[in-house]
Amino acid sequence: MIFSTPFNSLIAKWIFKSSKIRIKGKSKLRVKNGAKLIFKNKKSSLTLGFGDSTTASFPYSGTSFNLMKNSTCEIEEKVIIGLNSAITVENSARLSIKDKTYIGAKAHFRVGKNIEIGKNVAIAWNVTIMDSDFHDYFIDNKNRNIAKDVIIKDNVWIGNNVIILKGVTIGENAIIGAGSVVTKDVKANTAVAGNPAKIIKENVRPKH
Repeated sequence: MIFSTPFNSLIAKWIFKSSKIRIKGKSKLRVKNGAKLIFKNKKSSLTLGFGDSTTASFPYSGTSFNLMKNSTCEIEEKVIIGLNSAITVENSARLSIKDKTYIGAKAHFRVGKNIEIGKNVAIAWNVTIMDSDFHDYFIDNKNRNIAKDVIIKDNVWIGNNVIILKGVTIGENAIIGAGSVVTKDVKANTAVAGNPAKIIKENVRPKH
């Protein structure tokens, strides 16, 4: 099923039998057989198409949210996804997002296996996260298209135009500088930047 009408919020509530989802703008919702959107508790909610775009794009364009066959998206408490974002959870894959996580405009998430995002994670605009290469290729006669979990732990701050690739774990309180390409694990309480991302500061922590 694909829906892209002004009544998206009502349609989404009917599909998922929940009043916890809100869709703003001309967003597209695609739901395949067996897909599940799970709200973990009574305080859970998901807003798609939040805020202004903060980038040079149409301010009222919507978010593309795609749950493919037998996929699962788990929402713990309040989660907000910005305008112009494209979120796809592929067949039998899982996306988990915890409380008070904000995902800015033009985010591109493609989940082939498992992506987990913790609490109080701030993700700026135009951030790409992928847990697979999404095509087969061979190096030394071995298939290298292997999906690997992406884990982003609590209180992480991710700058604009960051790319996070498969198999990466980002520790608590880490900062990912704008424009970075993250190909390896990031230790807790560190700031990284560059392509590939490297440690530039240690002993960092959020101000609460």
